[in-house]
Amino acid sequence: FYLFIFKAAAMDAKLLACLRSGTDIPAPLVPIVYEYGAFLILRDFPIGSEFGIDYKSWKTGEKFMGLKMIPPGPHFIYVSVKGMPRIGFFHNFNSKEVLVKKWSKETEDLGESTVSAEETERFRSNLKNLDSMLGPYPYEEYRKWYSLTDFINQRDVDRLNPEKGRISAQAELESLETKMERESDVGCSSKVDRENPRRMRFADEEGLPVMEVKPGFEIQFTMIPQLAGDRGRKADHSIYLQRILSDLSVNEILAELQYAFVCFLIGQVFEGLEQWKKMIHLLCLSPSSIAGQKELFVSLMRVLFFQLRECPKDFFIDILSKDNFLTTTLSVMFANIADSKADEELKKKSANFKLLLERNFKWSFECK
Repeated sequence: FYLFIFKAAAMDAKLLACLRSGTDIPAPLVPIVYEYGAFLILRDFPIGSEFGIDYKSWKTGEKFMGLKMIPPGPHFIYVSVKGMPRIGFFHNFNSKEVLVKKWSKETEDLGESTVSAEETERFRSNLKNLDSMLGPYPYEEYRKWYSLTDFINQRDVDRLNPEKGRISAQAELESLETKMERESDVGCSSKVDRENPRRMRFADEEGLPVMEVKPGFEIQFTMIPQLAGDRGRKADHSIYLQRILSDLSVNEILAELQYAFVCFLIGQVFEGLEQWKKMIHLLCLSPSSIAGQKELFVSLMRVLFFQLRECPKDFFIDILSKDNFLTTTLSVMFANIADSKADEELKKKSANFKLLLERNFKWSFECK
């Protein structure tokens, strides 16, 4: 029995190594993909709608009921019906797991209700009969996906996911008046009636309603203060970085950077881009932390390399090049690393990364 478990675990590890390297799966390991992969069952999902996992999406057909042979680890599942904004969620799949989700026709949303263990077990026992209605995980995309999420684990998914679990490209908002009314025990003057003929309104500087994300729908990103706009060499925000490092490990910071990037790139969630930019800004403008955080900065450059490599070309034009965010901020980081007391390995990796970006994207890193 123990020998069997050992062999199964070894084959499973070998399979994941093949997938992550982009090489073909050896023939003897093909059955293991099915046996040790996870399953996602999606009930009542409309025909002809978009369904996606990680880097691949499809239009669903009449028989579609989900996916099979999903590699263990974190994945991002998303849907879009009738051209509406994407709705998705992160889930860290275990080997052989069967996850069942329901589509609500009434709310046109992934149902919040939990599927019972009995119903899940019924699907598990019936997987062979459902096989023709389950699409295989797109292994050809797994290498790219793994390079974007290799720091994310179950703890990170639990820490960052919204309480409601769902991540939407269209933010779930409510006005400040509605929030006050919901939280008030004695009524709210935002109501219009005989006693309150004039409605109290909250507006920003442009006269627009003040809106906030509804409770439970916020992605639980680490709070990063609004840093000064100056990205010059004199800026040093290490005090904020050290505060975060007192609560989070290096791997957790990098996992959040990856989570935020996926939320924006694939989930189309603007808040993901904002958190990604804030984190890069903070990391690049913390020169006093460089010498003591070699692991963080070496891994940061690797994470950024894979993220930038997978970005569509118009991403740089429309988003990143708009205010020269990346070139300006990375210029400061490269200069700070070169001038720091960090060891030669980090300085060499920084110089090589800078050269790689200059060659691949024709960027110029001139720090004033």
